Amino acid sequence: MNKQTILTLTSAFVLAASFASCEDIIDVDLHSVEPELVIEGTVRMGEPAEVLITKTKDFDAPNDYPPVTDAVVVISDDDAGNRETLFPNQDGRYVAASIQGTERHTYHLSVTYGGLEYTATTYMPPRVEIDSLTLWKLPVKDIPDPQIHFVDPAGEENQYYRYVLRINGKQPLLQDRLEDKVLSTENMDGIVIRLPLFINYENSGRDDDPVKQGDVVTVEMQCLDKDVYRFFETLYDVGSAMANPVSNIKGGALGCFGAYSFTSKDVVMEWDE
Repeated sequence: MNKQTILTLTSAFVLAASFASCEDIIDVDLHSVEPELVIEGTVRMGEPAEVLITKTKDFDAPNDYPPVTDAVVVISDDDAGNRETLFPNQDGRYVAASIQGTERHTYHLSVTYGGLEYTATTYMPPRVEIDSLTLWKLPVKDIPDPQIHFVDPAGEENQYYRYVLRINGKQPLLQDRLEDKVLSTENMDGIVIRLPLFINYENSGRDDDPVKQGDVVTVEMQCLDKDVYRFFETLYDVGSAMANPVSNIKGGALGCFGAYSFTSKDVVMEWDE
């Protein structure tokens, strides 16, 4: 849902409550939010390109987002000279039959829906290898955190990274989601990087640990272009800023179209208690 919409509705509640305490009860209409199109397009290294299209919903509508399956979706790979029209599968995702993610390739997306066209472009940077994944423990924490070690390639302009953590092969559910991380090395060309990835529950009310002895934590390091990096950077800040993340999609839709290469490593969670 549109975060700006949430802010507006929250403000309306506060304003209504303030006036109601003095005068008449004020009804707030929560059903007049205009739905917005949300486009989530991904080109993952070595896998078919895919696009999911949904719409935002009203504040008190059921929390499900059925996919839009009657759009015209076209993806092209400039470097390979391929152009393909995608069709929705049984899950409502538009999946390419021939276009797959390839390093150093540029991809274009066109979505036509409701008489309007939405477009985006993304580039897949070459992958950067993870040298090692170790454990590092802060004195104030009961459990250690994975620490990633790698060398930012010298001479590669504007490297951007995203780190996705999985526990025993699974990402936690949204309400218990571990925060993903992003990193820019625009001003750190060619340096050795040792980066701890702190494992914390997003909702701080829990009193159990997110990992246990013997769990396997996987860290996937994704290499992004700058526009996709900016989307995830602002997405993770949305909770405090109460604004939509910066989208690379032109035409007014929310979401992002992003290509990325990746490498990953595992570490077994074992520590002295």
